[in-house]
Amino acid sequence: MAFEVAEIEALTVTLDKVGPSAATSCPGWTAHHIAAHMAGNVEEARRHVDAWGAGTPLTGTRSFEEREEPLRELPFPELIHRIERDETALEHDVNAAAAVSPDATLRWTGRTVPVSGLTTHMRSEAAVHRWDLVGDDDVSATLLGQHALLQHAVEFIGRPLLVRGLVSPATSGDPVEVRIAAREQPDHLVVRSSGGDGTIALADPDARDADVEADAAARLLMLWGRKPEPFNRVVALSGEERLGRTQQLLSGY
Repeated sequence: MAFEVAEIEALTVTLDKVGPSAATSCPGWTAHHIAAHMAGNVEEARRHVDAWGAGTPLTGTRSFEEREEPLRELPFPELIHRIERDETALEHDVNAAAAVSPDATLRWTGRTVPVSGLTTHMRSEAAVHRWDLVGDDDVSATLLGQHALLQHAVEFIGRPLLVRGLVSPATSGDPVEVRIAAREQPDHLVVRSSGGDGTIALADPDARDADVEADAAARLLMLWGRKPEPFNRVVALSGEERLGRTQQLLSGY
C-alpha cells in the first residue's frame, strides 16, 4: 500500500466493513453520507486539476450539496469504487501537473492553493472521516498523528476551520491566543481570535509555553472540530477557561 494513498485505502476498507447504514460522529450522517461526501470531494478535485491541465482552469468550486446530492442516489459499492478510482487518477494528474510546473496553483473554494496540495487534502479528509466511522484506534492514531496532515490543515485550509466557531456567541469577548502542544511534535498550533476574526498558525514552542497539550492525533482532531476520546488525552495547562475558548473556536469545518 503506497504511503501517499494509505488514508484512502484505510477509509474504503472501513466503509466496506461497516456498511452503508452505520452511524457516524457527524449528526444525521451514515456511512453512506460519508462515502458520497468523499466521492464528491475527489471528483471535484479531479475536475479542477484536469481543467488546469487543459489550460482552462475553473474559477469556482461546486458546493458540497451540488457535489453530493446526485452521488447519494448511487449504490454504496459504487461510491467506494469511485473514491478509489478517482483518487488514483487524481494522484496521477497532480504528479503530471507537478512535472510541468512544480509551483502550479489553482482556485479552490475561493482560495488560491497549490495543485500539489489536493492529494494531501484528500488524504486528510479520508483520515478524519475514517475516524468519524470508527473513532480512536491504532490506525487513527497513526494516520491522524502525521505532522504533514496538521501542517496541511493550517496552510492549505487555515481560517475556514475557524468560521463556525467565530460566529458562535460563545466565542465573543476579549481577544485570545491559545497555544496547543503535541507531545510527539516540536511546534505549537496557535489559535488566535480578536474582534470576530481569527487565525491559525504553527509556531516555535520557545515563544511561549503551551496552554493546552494533547497527543498529535488528538490535536489534529481538535483542529477539525472533533472530540477525541478518552477526553483526558487533552490537558489544560493554563486553566479551564483557555481550554474552553479553544474548544469553542474549533467547532468544526
